[in-house]
Formats: sequence, structure tokens, C-alpha cells
Amino acid sequence: MGLVTIPLVVMGIVSYGIYVRGESVKNQLTLKSYSDEIAREYENIFSSLKDYYIETVSTEEIKWLERQEEVPYSKYSSLKQAQKALEGNYFMEKYIDSFEFINLNHGWVFNDYGLFPYEDIRNLEETEQFIKEQKEIPLSIFWSNRMETEKPLEGRMRLTNTVDSSGMQLIIKKEKGISTLSYLLSVCLDEQALIQLSNNYKNMGYDLAILNHGQIFLETNEGMTQGYLDSGEKDGDNIITASTGKKYRVQSITGKSSGLTYVVGYDKDRVKRDAGVFVLASFAVLVAFGLLLVLVRLTAMAFAKPLLKLEKFVDDQNTQIKELLVSNMIKGELPEEKIEAELRRWEIAPYVVYRMIAMICKDCGGTEGSHGEEYGKILARFPETLLQKVFITPIIYRDKLVFLVGSDKELEIDIVTAEFYKELKDYIKEESGLVIASGISQPFHKLHHVGRAYSECAEALYNKSNQEDMENSSLVLFDDYLMSKQGSNVYDMIMEQELTQAIISCNEEEAIRLMEIIMERMESKRVIGIERSLYVTRLLTAMLNIPETLGIGLADVFESEQYNVMSQITQIYDKKKAMDAISGQIIHPIISKLSKKKQEGEGSEIVKELLIILKESRGNVSLNECAERMNYHPNYLSKILKKEMGMTFTEMINEEKLKQAKYMLLTTEYSIAEISEKLQYNNVQNFIRFFKNHEEVTPAAFRKEHLK
Repeated sequence: MGLVTIPLVVMGIVSYGIYVRGESVKNQLTLKSYSDEIAREYENIFSSLKDYYIETVSTEEIKWLERQEEVPYSKYSSLKQAQKALEGNYFMEKYIDSFEFINLNHGWVFNDYGLFPYEDIRNLEETEQFIKEQKEIPLSIFWSNRMETEKPLEGRMRLTNTVDSSGMQLIIKKEKGISTLSYLLSVCLDEQALIQLSNNYKNMGYDLAILNHGQIFLETNEGMTQGYLDSGEKDGDNIITASTGKKYRVQSITGKSSGLTYVVGYDKDRVKRDAGVFVLASFAVLVAFGLLLVLVRLTAMAFAKPLLKLEKFVDDQNTQIKELLVSNMIKGELPEEKIEAELRRWEIAPYVVYRMIAMICKDCGGTEGSHGEEYGKILARFPETLLQKVFITPIIYRDKLVFLVGSDKELEIDIVTAEFYKELKDYIKEESGLVIASGISQPFHKLHHVGRAYSECAEALYNKSNQEDMENSSLVLFDDYLMSKQGSNVYDMIMEQELTQAIISCNEEEAIRLMEIIMERMESKRVIGIERSLYVTRLLTAMLNIPETLGIGLADVFESEQYNVMSQITQIYDKKKAMDAISGQIIHPIISKLSKKKQEGEGSEIVKELLIILKESRGNVSLNECAERMNYHPNYLSKILKKEMGMTFTEMINEEKLKQAKYMLLTTEYSIAEISEKLQYNNVQNFIRFFKNHEEVTPAAFRKEHLK
């Protein structure tokens, strides 16, 4: 017993010390790495939100809201544009819960839930206290967290005619004189979406607190946060003690852009508690030698825990990489050689023939977020027997669950697909009780045809037979869908001419009505596949040709991020979503520009000729050169410009160069230096300084953000 137990006890104590020292050093190094990573991730979100709304409040949509003396109930189009601007772009909308625009100058409120006079606010006392607090802060844009304030709810529903001043907010205010505001904009952030980012680190034992000048903005561990505040705020590596007596090692970083402080930490005693298993196991041997084997097994299991966590982390990483591979195959971003190389890397044997199955939930609501949550639960508990039948891995792509199945025998692919579909449907019904619609592609042999297979699944999914019965699961095979297709050339030239004439006449309501008729005819004639893409592309091309035929460049009609609007719309298969995209992103901008041009008139011939020269030269021309070409004195040209355009020649040059720079940044692969040279700047730093002065970001940052 002595020969067995004494060495074990000594070994347990020594192992305890080694483990504590090793894990403490490792955790300290990991803390620095994780804190930098977390701060960078959140700083990118907060700085993007702040920069976006700084730019947004200077746009015409918000200035229009500010000018409205009466509640603009009837100005739907302008309100829609303002609402779109205030809701944020696609990158930020998942982090934004709601917004409140309070026009204090004219006394009315505009938010996600309505439009109403200031005197009709139901929580008026609370709102006035909120406005008073914001007036006292000597900043025009800042972060705030009113944790004590409750949301104006009735059950689970938001009360009408209320102002939500609770939770985390980005506050933007415009002052009018001393201690008077013209308007107050409150952008409420989605706390759960922000906390979700830290979940992976939380699972590994790392907590997060975000502070705004000592005010708690977001936290995952109340004790750690309070301990940090009590110890005195300072950046760097610190050891703090919480009110509960627990000690935490924390790393704090203050963001340069947002001004927020990110505090990341872990429980120091957790390492000792984990290591205590060695000593407990060793001393347990003294109690009874009969428990030795059990204790050794438990100790071995304790040793294995970090390895199992690491193994799970690696497995999760591998799964994510495989999901990215399938996603890129659907997008068509991988050539066949690259796909084959990736399969060899993961030791995945390709099949001779494949089919794709795509599913959507019929009763999950209309948002992608609700789908993603349900699909995530399905895949989290996905049976191993089903997983082995999926080629590469199942993925959630957009609002669909996507599976690839394959076979080495051409004649067996239908049997394999049918068996897998039945097992999958039964599992989903048993696991979650969801009612699903499914679409199955035609068989295909090359993996670079996955994108086409996805399009076939999407078209089958949105077939009427999948949409009619909302209470039972349904299935449409693209093979059957294809066989039922009627006619060959279904393009309607007469409807195209009527649509373009309605747009030229600036009759938006008539244009949308005609577009709905065209979409219904296309659906009734069962236009699918490549023919549908060609149909839609031809229709969009006809509409996009209208501005050019009237002497208006497309760059003057669409915003910079809309350059790829055609490719986006041709990938939308749901009729309602396609209609919304075409009316909002094509018809409305064109008619708005045509209407504006008609209101402004043609302008003088001198200004028109000058604008042509500026556009042809990309802004690389002087006033004297323009005057010489047009046979006018430079001073005379300056007066004409100031009178008719309200701008100086230099401002027009800068506007043209900025427009050209944005166009090249978003539609070409030119480097920043090459764009600088084409715009005839002496050096690239001058160009970067010019761009940043006008856009508040560098050209590289602008390209990266908008190309997302």
C-alpha cells in the first residue's frame, strides 16, 4: 500500500502544481489573444453603426424628416426611404432592434411602429425625462444604456404611440440654439444579438463586459464587471476581486473609434478547481486501495476534458470549413479543379451522380432569423446515421436547409434520394414537429453544377403545389416541374413596351401594376430555369436602358452599392420578394430620377456642355481649359454655374472625381494607386486624403465595406 499510495500522493501534488502553473500561463496568453479578437469584432460593429448613422443623418431623407412641420402621414414614398435609411444596411440590421426619430422642432414622432403627434405619446412623462437626460449630455452623438427603463409593452406586444427609451442605444441629436433640440434620434440595439457574439468565448470560460465611460453597456458576468469598476478603470492586464470573493484576471481595451471599453476575463480559481482532481484522486487511494482503479479512471477522464473540448472545437471548425465549401459551390465561386483539391484534402470520395434536396419551414414566420434558429436546432441534434448519407455536410443557406446526396451508380440515385428524404422528413417531424416544403433537383454529375441544382431546388420550392397546403409537408421534384413546363418562347414584347412607357411617363403605380401582371403571366406559363433568368434579365435590361436613352447615366440613378442589382434580382425566386426588389431597386430609382429631371428642366446649354466636358475628362480639367473649349470667359462660366447649379467649379470637379473614384472602387480591380493615377493625382496620399475628407473613410475601407 505504501509503495503504491505514497508515489501516487506525491505525483498528485506535483501534477497539481504543474497543471496550475501551465494552465495559468496558457490562460493568460489566451486571454490577451481573445481580448484583442473580441474588441476588434465588437469595435468593427459599433464603429460601423456609428459611422453609418453619422452619414445617414446628413442625407436628404433625414433632412426631409426634420423639415416636416406636420405629421407626414400621406408622404408614403419619402417615409419609406427615411425608414429604410434609419433601419440600417444589411450588415447592421441584425444588431438593430428599433429606432425612434423625435422631431422636437415640429412635435411628432416616427419609429418602427408608427407615426404620431408628440402630444399623443402614451408614455409622455417617461419620454420627456429621457429627452431631458439627453439634453444634459454635451455631445451630439454618443452611446447610452438605460437599463432601469422598461420597454413599453402590453404582454408581448409593443404599445402603440409609445417611445422606447430602454436598453442599449446610439443617440444622435441636432441642437437648435442653446439647450434646445431640433430632433433626437435613438437607435436601439439588439442586446441578444450582441451577446451572441461572445457565446463561444463564454463556453470556454471567458466573460465580457462593455463599458461606456464607467456605465455598463453590456455584460455576461455581473460579479466580474462590478469588481472591475470597484478596482478603478484602467487598460491592460489586471487581477481583480469580485464582491463574492472570486478573483478574475481581466484584460481591458478601449476602442479608438467608439470610445467603449472592452473588459474580457476569466475566473482564476477555475484552474485550481480543475487541478484539484489530482490531489483528490491521490488521497482517495489512502482510503481504500479498492477504489484506486476507479480514481485513476476518473483522473484520466479529468485529464481528457481539455482534449475533448479541443477535439470538439476542431470538429466544429472543420464542419464550418466544409459548410463554407458547400456554400461556395452553390455560389459558383469554385472551379472544378479547386473542388477536387478540397475533396482530396478532406479525404472525401466523390460520387458519380448527385441530387440536391432543399427544404424550408412553412410555419416559422417570414424572417430568415426564425428559420435559422429552427434549422440550427435540427442540425445540432442531427443523427449520425443520416449525417453519413449526406455528401460533405448539410448547411443552412439563406432561408433553406440544403443537403447533397450521391451514388456511384446512375440507376440508384433516385432510390438513395427517396430513402434519405423519407428518413429526413420523419426525423424533422419527430424532433421539431415542423411542417416543411421540399424541392429536389435533377440528377447532375459535376460538382461545379451545384449552383444550378440549387436554382432548380429553389424553383421547385416556390411552386404553387408547395405553397397551397400550409398544414402538411410537401415535395416537388424539379424533374416533374420541368415536364409540366408549357410553351417555349413566352417573352411578352407588348407588356414590355407598356411597362417602359409607364416608367418614361413617371407613373410608378401603373409600372408596378404592369410588372405584377408580367410576373403572374410568367408564373402561369411556368417559365423556369435558364429561360426564367433570361426572361427577367431581358426585362431588367429594358428598364435599365430607359435612363440611357433619355441622356441619364446609370451611375446618376443608382447608389454605389446597387451596381450588382441585376445579378441579385435574377437569383430571387419568390414572386413577392422579386416584385419588392424590382419595384424598390429598379422602378422607383429610375422614376425618381426622371421626375427630378423634369422638375429641374433641361438647364442652360452652357451648363449641359460643361457637364459633358467634366464627365468625359473624369474631372481632370481646369476652368480655363473649359472656358477655352467653349469660347467663354472663365469668370462668366463661374457666374453661370453659381446661378444655375448653386456650386463652384471646384465643387463640381470634386463631385465628379468622387463619383468616378467610387465607381472604379466598386466595379474594377484597380489598386488604390492605379485609381489615383487615373484621376491624375500627384501621389496616392493626396487621393486618399481627398477621399477621406469627403467620405470620412479611406478608399480601401470604402471598397471593403460596400463589397460585403
